Amino acid sequence: MALEPYFLILLLGLGLLNGVLAGLFGIGGGLVIVPAMVWLLPQIGVPDQHIMHMALATSMATICFIAVSSALAHYRRGSVSVRLLKLLVPGIMVGALLGAYLAKLMNTEWLAWIFGFFSILMGLRMMIDKLPVAKGERLHWQQAAPSAVVMGALSSLVGIGGGSLVVPYLLFHKEKLVLSIGTAAACGLPLAVMAAVGYILLGWNVVGLPDYHLGYVYLPAMIAIAVGSIITAPFGAYLAHRLPTKVIKRFFAILLIVVGVKIITKY
Repeated sequence: MALEPYFLILLLGLGLLNGVLAGLFGIGGGLVIVPAMVWLLPQIGVPDQHIMHMALATSMATICFIAVSSALAHYRRGSVSVRLLKLLVPGIMVGALLGAYLAKLMNTEWLAWIFGFFSILMGLRMMIDKLPVAKGERLHWQQAAPSAVVMGALSSLVGIGGGSLVVPYLLFHKEKLVLSIGTAAACGLPLAVMAAVGYILLGWNVVGLPDYHLGYVYLPAMIAIAVGSIITAPFGAYLAHRLPTKVIKRFFAILLIVVGVKIITKY
């Protein structure tokens, strides 16, 4: 099916929206991109059995580009812990590949339910808006490695950059908030790269995918969303200091819950 101009405009609009939300709330990526792609991909003839795989893969590929600027910004501010990166990144990379492999084994219905429940949980967490209590011990290798694999796998399975999981995990282990956010942002790049590579390889010989794809990654969406997100993320950060973000966050949390329920009931 030919790629219509209006479809590219929709994809760019999705990227612009994702960038604003990422800058405004520190949340974006898969929680915005995946449900939007679930709605958009059928319009270009993607079969139902490939929709969730392409949505997740495209989300992870897009995050590769967004994560570069985010990680660099936090590194320049000195809010990235090299010690924590060494503990988390190897496991996260293994987990990201594992998540892509598990997604390949699952059908669209299972992936939709996993994403739907995750979206609902993230919405509820945003509504509560409470930081985890620092009850854990300071991180060491034996703790971090298995946890990192699990976080990487789950992030890859739901198409997110991992900040929603890594930040509370580090806070629980008595790390400072600024350091937790910066380190989580830096973890997002290797996570997204490995997950995207996994989805590309696992979708390489799959038939029935649309033109302009690389494995399960839909390239026009990846490019348009990445460009839009990079353009508007600074504007979202500006709005975060001008708008009542707590009120808006509640509305966005409700939207995440509704989206999660819609995706679950759709499949």
